[in-house]
Amino acid sequence: MKKFLSVFFILTVFSLISVNTAIGKPFRVSKLPDKGRTYGCGTCHFNPMGGGKRNPFGQDYEKIAMPAGDSYTEKLGALDSDGDGAANDQEFASGTHPGDPKSKP
Repeated sequence: MKKFLSVFFILTVFSLISVNTAIGKPFRVSKLPDKGRTYGCGTCHFNPMGGGKRNPFGQDYEKIAMPAGDSYTEKLGALDSDGDGAANDQEFASGTHPGDPKSKP
């Protein structure tokens, strides 16, 4: 019985860890200026469904917005995350992608 409980405990912990990393953070899109309407999770991730590697905007969001309590800040808005010559605020205002250098206002 003790062995069964140990195995059960280990499997439970493993499954909880797996679920936590597999579930996205959809509340974050509501923090964006467009509320995620334009690109959804793809605003921050290369995969439009979310998860996995972050695009340049997602990397900046991780560095700036997450430490600020998951808040889109003026500093983040003023950055040109994707290096296309337009600040993130300009990209959101024009409906272009702040994490894709080919998407310009």
